[in-house]
Amino acid sequence: MGDAQDEIEAAGGDLVVIGNGAAHFAKAFREDLDFRGTLLVDPELRAYRVAGLRRGRVEVLSPRLGWNALRALGKGHRQGAIEGDPWQLGGALVIRPGGDLAFRHVSTVAGDHADPEELIAALEPGLVPLPEGEGGSALASVARPLGRLVDPLVPLSFSRPGYAIRAAGFDPDDLVVDLGEQRWLVTGANSGIGFETALALADLGAEVELLCRNPERGAEAAERIADSTGNRRVRAHVLDVSSLADVAQVAEQLIDRPVDGIVHNAGVLPDDLIESADGLELTWATHVAGPHLLTRLLRPALEAAPAARVIFVSSGGMYTRGLETRDPDWQRRRYDGVLAYAETKRAQVVLAELWAEAFAETGVTCNSMHPGWAETPSVESSLPRFHRVTKPFLRTPAEGADTVVWLAASPAAAGETGRFFFDRRAVGTHWLLGTRESASERAWLWERCEKLAAPFVVVPSD
Repeated sequence: MGDAQDEIEAAGGDLVVIGNGAAHFAKAFREDLDFRGTLLVDPELRAYRVAGLRRGRVEVLSPRLGWNALRALGKGHRQGAIEGDPWQLGGALVIRPGGDLAFRHVSTVAGDHADPEELIAALEPGLVPLPEGEGGSALASVARPLGRLVDPLVPLSFSRPGYAIRAAGFDPDDLVVDLGEQRWLVTGANSGIGFETALALADLGAEVELLCRNPERGAEAAERIADSTGNRRVRAHVLDVSSLADVAQVAEQLIDRPVDGIVHNAGVLPDDLIESADGLELTWATHVAGPHLLTRLLRPALEAAPAARVIFVSSGGMYTRGLETRDPDWQRRRYDGVLAYAETKRAQVVLAELWAEAFAETGVTCNSMHPGWAETPSVESSLPRFHRVTKPFLRTPAEGADTVVWLAASPAAAGETGRFFFDRRAVGTHWLLGTRESASERAWLWERCEKLAAPFVVVPSD
């Protein structure tokens, strides 16, 4: 844009450049380019998030980057070192007096700059503004029916090809949001889907609290996210979700301010029967009892937010099991970790529906989702044979987290509650006969969770 300063000014425009580097680098930038316009520094990347600009390591490794660097060097411009977020991509907007958007360019790879001629043309008076929410790519009309076609084909639907088909139909503006005023909690956020969820929320500007069992890995994850996004409002707390006392202690530390959302992501898949500190089977404690108590204790903070959202990260494995009410702690059955995992993931889906009912008059929403088959550390360690066979087709953790982030941040998901989502759309919760729970079984689940939570819940006196 620096080369087009004269033409922009002649067309009546004011050139404003926003960078995420340090102030001293902005000064060098102005001197090097003889820049006359307004130059702003945005180390927290707030303007980038509002404008919907992208970031990513793969996109930055672009052939255009080398060519543009050579062109800049040829003109005598120098950049001594990378400042700010090296993975952040840029873009260009033309905003008319009054706020109408006349031009928008979002870089998809490094060096993908806006065409100065198109930008200057957008300054011409009388040009019709861009419509709001232009609504997805040209592939959307094809991708959506293709997505429905692969739905019954589980290996294709749950794997990376299934995600690629459906993602072609996603509306790119769904996540053009600024979460700068929001505060989110993510359990199990030091790796896999939890880490990618926390990273994406921080990248959208949210304050993010990572609730992790391992203090070192939690602190390392928080540091990585802060360094990657430029968002310094990322903190780690030590929390073992399977311990109800631990949940109560951490909840007491977090309830001082409104909470805009909780992502219940922490998960375990043990080979052998393990009892939690409260005498519960470990997956039941981690996936059901702990998340219920955390939601219960933080309910005032959730209701204090304008429109809080609670999300349970379930699993497609839940389709194979019904809600187990007779022996949830495996006292009378031979233990099977995979089945225990599937049963508790079913329980999460039902619990999310029950919480949606409990929140009905409050403005808080609660949904569950499943990420498909994603390559995460837990899958590799707990299901080595499955991982070895399916590895070429597994979704990345970021792809697995996509629907979590969409449910958390997108205006398109506002108001949705009590539903089960996969690849950004609500889907059914029962495929097999005999897996649908009765009203009495649903009541049992809520009563058991409430009974376990009761010792930690302070009932206000009249």
